[in-house]
Parts: sequence; structure tokens; C-alpha cells
Amino acid sequence: MFHPRSIFWSFIALCGVSFASAQGQSAEDDIRGPKPLVEIPEPEKFPVALWATIAGVVVLLAIAVLLWRRHARKRRLKSPREIALASLANLETDREAMSAEAFANRAAQAVRQYIFDRFGLAAPRRTTEEFLHDLTADPASPLTDKSDHLRGFLKSCDLAKFAGFEIDITHRAELLQAARGFIEATAAPSKPEGSKP
Repeated sequence: MFHPRSIFWSFIALCGVSFASAQGQSAEDDIRGPKPLVEIPEPEKFPVALWATIAGVVVLLAIAVLLWRRHARKRRLKSPREIALASLANLETDREAMSAEAFANRAAQAVRQYIFDRFGLAAPRRTTEEFLHDLTADPASPLTDKSDHLRGFLKSCDLAKFAGFEIDITHRAELLQAARGFIEATAAPSKPEGSKP
């Protein structure tokens, strides 16, 4: 028969053995050596250069849009006459340094753009012959009575642009004067028929 005291001591002995084996295992774990280092990831660096570039591009685009709007507003405020005369004035300052072809091209373009802006005739996109034909075909056109002067001017420009005709300084000045005279003569709003002068 088992005595309670012997059961108690048996239990204590059993616990001691269990404790000793657990201590032995923990000692074995300590003998294995250090565990590998665990690297703690660094937080990603803020891409300063990328965001600075994006901000710079946005600022440059905003400035470009503002300048374009200001230029468009100024251009809208100028009349077709003022725009054409300014273009011819720029051409006059460069006339000696330019080739005959470049000079004639810019002079014809200034007049054609003026005609488009002032009268709505698509002169910049047509050949001289097409434009003059359409001009004479419409007797109500405000340019009909100026067609002879316009024909001479555009033909002179075409000779330099397409036929290699050389335009000397005197002839260049005459072409610019003819272009200015045409613009000044047609710049005033046309009076409706039957109105008093």
C-alpha cells in the first residue's frame, strides 16, 4: 500500500528529473552559438530629385501657359492692320541679311495673313492663282478693286520664291511699300452700300 508521503516524494523526484532535463535542453540551445542577425529594413528614402523635377516641369508648364495666354490676349487686342504692319516692320529690319526667297516668302505671308484676318479669305492656304481667281470671281469682294495691285505684289513674290528671281534692295523696299499701301488702303471698315461718305 502506498503511503501519501511516499507518493509526495515520488512526485517531487519526478518533477526534479523533468526540470533537470529541461535545463539540459536549454543549455544545449545556448551552446549552438548566436543566431544570425536580423536586418531591420531602412525606410525608403523620399525621392527628392524626382519630385523636384516634376515640380519644376509643372512650374515651367504653368509659366508657358501664362505667357501663351498673355501673347494671345495681346494678339487679340491688335487689329489685323497692326499685326500685318508690325510683321512688315520686322521684315524691313532683316531685309538686307535675308535671301530673296526668304524675304519674298515672309512678305507674301504677311499680306496673305492680313487678308485672312481682315476679310476671312483663306489666302494663306491657296496658291496665288487660286486666290486671285476666287477674288475676281466674287464682284462683291472688298478686294476686287485692289486685285491688280495685289496681283503685281504676289507675282513679284512668287518669282523670288519659285523661280529664283533675285530681288535687290530697291525692289525689296518697293515691295514693302506696296504691301503697306495695300494694307492701309483696305484696313478701314467697308461702308455699306447706300451710306453717305
